[in-house]
Amino acid sequence: MTTMNETDKVKMTINIGGEHLQVAVPFNRQDVVRDAEKAVAQLIDAWKLKWPKHSDSRLLAMAAYQFAISYQDLLALHQEAAERAGECDSLLEALIRNEE
Repeated sequence: MTTMNETDKVKMTINIGGEHLQVAVPFNRQDVVRDAEKAVAQLIDAWKLKWPKHSDSRLLAMAAYQFAISYQDLLALHQEAAERAGECDSLLEALIRNEE
């Protein structure tokens, strides 16, 4: 019997806005994929209640936009954090050189 490596790919079927998608993900990322699937479903369900006349495709487009904007915000925060970390690293290196 073979055991799964954390990075071995597994096939999953997820439901995004009524569309069933087959995806291959690393074994150790299955929970992340299910959490993402659940987050999209919760957002669309909440918006269906708020805007019952919107079509499913419009709600899916709105959800895609919401997640894309959140992703872009996180990228900007990550870039800022990386720059600050680099500045801190440079300051620490300068302090260490001065102590030697």
